[in-house]
Order: sequence, then C-alpha cells, then structure tokens
Amino acid sequence: MQKEIQARGGFPLPQPGEIRIDGQARKYLDFITEHQLTDPALWRLFISAFETAADAEDLGWRGEYWGKMMRGGCLVYRCTGDMRLYTVLQGAVEALLAAAEEDGRISSYPREKDYMSWDLWCRKYVLTGMLHFYDICTDAALKTRIITAMEKHADCIIKGVGDGKGQIPITETAEIWLGVNSCSILEPMVDLYLHTGEPRFLAFAKYIVSTGGCRGGSLIDLALEDRLLPSEYPEVKAYETMSFFEGVLAYANAAEEPDLVTAVLRFAEKVRRNEITLIGCAGCTHELFDRAAVCQTEYRETIMQETCVTVTWMRLCAKLFAQTGSDVWAAEVERSARNALYGSVNLYDQPIEDLSGGGALKGLAFDSYSPLYMNRRGRGVGGLRFFADGAYYGCCVCIGAAGLAVYPLVEALRTKKDAPCALREHLLNGKRAFTWGPLVLARDGAKEPGDIAAPVRPVYGDGGALRFTLEPCAPGEQLRLRLETESGPVLLTDYASCGKRWAEQNAPITVWMNG
Repeated sequence: MQKEIQARGGFPLPQPGEIRIDGQARKYLDFITEHQLTDPALWRLFISAFETAADAEDLGWRGEYWGKMMRGGCLVYRCTGDMRLYTVLQGAVEALLAAAEEDGRISSYPREKDYMSWDLWCRKYVLTGMLHFYDICTDAALKTRIITAMEKHADCIIKGVGDGKGQIPITETAEIWLGVNSCSILEPMVDLYLHTGEPRFLAFAKYIVSTGGCRGGSLIDLALEDRLLPSEYPEVKAYETMSFFEGVLAYANAAEEPDLVTAVLRFAEKVRRNEITLIGCAGCTHELFDRAAVCQTEYRETIMQETCVTVTWMRLCAKLFAQTGSDVWAAEVERSARNALYGSVNLYDQPIEDLSGGGALKGLAFDSYSPLYMNRRGRGVGGLRFFADGAYYGCCVCIGAAGLAVYPLVEALRTKKDAPCALREHLLNGKRAFTWGPLVLARDGAKEPGDIAAPVRPVYGDGGALRFTLEPCAPGEQLRLRLETESGPVLLTDYASCGKRWAEQNAPITVWMNG
C-alpha cells in the first residue's frame, strides 16, 4: 500500500465517508458543498468553455475551471460521502465526456490555436479532474468510458508535443512563465500511467522531466544544486512552480528515481524557510516568489498571498508528509488551512472588488488574496475571466474546495501533534505578530475601537511571559484574547475570522503590528 501511495506522489485517501469530520472543518466542507460544488449552473458554465472554445479570443484559462473544481469536489466527497454531491459530479463528468472531439481532444481553445498560452494547462486540468472522479466512481461502465477518453485525450497531446519531428517542445507551448505552466501536466500524466500501466504515458512524463520544466533552465537541477532561492529561479510564479514539483515527486516514485525525491524535498524546504509567511501562503508581490518570509511585514497596495498558492502549497506538503512521515509537512498544511485558507472562505457572500475598474462583483465562494499588514479582504478575483453570457469566475474560487478537503484528510493521518498551545510573539523588521499554536492572531478595525496601526508594546510577566486574558469566542472565531500592552489591552482574534464582512465594515486588518 505504501509503495502505491508513494508512486502516486500523494497520500492515502479514505473511502467516501470513512473518516468522521466535525467541528469547523466540517462546517467549511458543508458550506462549500452547498454554495459551490452542487450548483448545476456552475458546471454548465464550465462545460460551455469546451463547447464554444471560450478561450479563443483572449487565450485565457476558462478551461481550467472544470477540472480544478472537479478535483476539489471529489476530495470533498471523500470527506463527507454526500451522495447529492456525487450525483452532481457524475453529471458534470458525463457532460464533459460528451464535449470530447472525435479524436479525443478536449480543449477550450480552437484547433488553430492548439498549444498556445494556457491550452496545455487547461488540458492538464481536464485530465486531473477526470482521474479524480474515476477514483470515486462506482459505475464500472462509466469508469471504462472515462479511462478510454483520457487515454485518447492524452494521446492527442503526445502526438503534438515533444522533441520529435513536427512536434512542439513542451516548454514552448506557453508564451508566459517560461512554459512551467504547461510542464505541470506532468503529475496527471504520471497518474494516467499508474491507472493504465501504458508505458507511453510514463515515457511522455520522462520527456517532461528531461526538460527541467522551464525553458530558462532546469528547475530540477537548480533544486538539486540547492544554491538559489526560489525567488532567484529563472521563473518565479509560485503556483505553477509548486505544481510542477508535485509532478516531479509523482514521477520520481513511479520511475523509482530517488534523486528526484531529493530535488523536491530541497525545493520545498527552501520554500518553507524563505517564502511561506506566518499565515501559510507565499507571494507578497502578486503571486510570485519574492522571499515573502522576510518581506511579509511590508504594506502592499497590490494583490498578494493568492489562494491558489495556499492550496498548492498545502497539496505539496500533504504529499511530502506521506512521503517522509515528517510532521513538519502536516503542520504546514494545518497552518495554511486554519489561517490563509479559512480566512479566504466568503461565508457572508461579500461582493469583491473588480481590479479592472468595473466596481464591485457579486461575491464568490472564496476570496483570492489575503492581507498581512493594514489592508482589507475582497480586493480582486484571482484569474478573473468573463463568459459570453456575462457570467464570470476565477481560478482561486475553483481551487479552494480542494484545500478544505486536504486539511482534514491529512489530519486523519497524523499520529503526533504538538499539544501545549501558548501565546508566542514574533519580531520581524521592527514589527511584531502573535500566534497561538497553529493560529495566527490579528487586529481587526471592525472588532475594536481606536487605531489598529498604533504601536503595540506588550507587558511581560514573570519569566518574560506575555500577559493576556482569554475571552469567549464570538460567532465564527477560533480564538479571542486581550493582550496587555503599555497603552492598555488590545484585542487579538484568529486571523481567519478577521475582516470577513469586508464590504459592510470596510475596516483594515493586520497581522503585523507596529512596535
């Protein structure tokens, strides 16, 4: 069993409903099932991208939405066993199978724009979503149709992409991000090999690995050399780079190449130490690696700490937890989930700012960006794309459900966990922040009067311990306390609960406090 788990580069997944999930984790799973995953209109919208070649004009990424949300839906179903959810997912699978072309191609791009921009990225998510549903499917005939369709879908890609005559090198199939986004198809291609045993899919995965994943230089070699920081790589898009390394781990186990496991571990450790902020995300400059562990205290007017990055980091850490057994990686999953990810769930249906200047957009299930210093939530829809009928969606909204499921699935496997929680102070760049176990605490301008930008200078008791008083949590909170400071008590609550009614209250929140 362990060899199979490692070969798939993932972690052991329970049968639907096999594990009991309650408390806040269950609350979020039920919320996303009700407000996103079982909405037939959403699935019809996403399928229309393939029926109408919706990405033809702007070379966008509407074709990623279906597979991204299908993966999340299947993982949530494993957590809850909700048959209503299963029925909706099955319908969405049937509808997408019907959209396949005669040769098996499933794409949101017209044929004359094959392998341009985000086409291969979107085809990756078709493969990802279908294989996730295949693993929970209870209908033998449908399983056969899915695996046959995915073989044909992959064969179309293999025919057009590669290093042979008349083929396009995979690192040349995307004009942006040096082809790393396209190379992230590595993981589902390995997964298809493991489902079918067909050597051609492993051979194609080997070809991707041989490119190093980037036309600016091999990311695998850089990780093995272990000299450069991720922010110094030739391509620094956090989401796509981590997604590629997920695939490297899957291939390493399937092909039994331990040096590649080492490369992934070294890369992930560099990210953990240099890029991950207190709330468990990366990228304070848009969605880019930028040594966020150091620069996270700075004010940012632009977007930062993308939800897609949060969830992809969680997925990579979950796989490394299964690979190594080290609780370091499970703790990273918990930190990201209970802070950045839970904070992004739009529980109160708040509208979200349209960064293109179009005013406010109707609220979606997830917020896309997470502030750290004196800013507010609801500032933009990550990966926003409109459809012909005026409907819109975004990448972060599609990926969030997977993170909500990954956290309890990992927690079910943890055999050890630090138990004595205590209030801890963090000092960086002249500012301070506070944590309670895995929870990051924050100040919220809507929860307390006064200026939350005012300096915070704690009062210390015997032995240098911080002085504070725990208080009963308000609805939606995980923790509430009053910190004693030189200028009077300051209210600190868990970051995920702060700023959640951003449109109604328009109040800033802050993790890092002036000293």
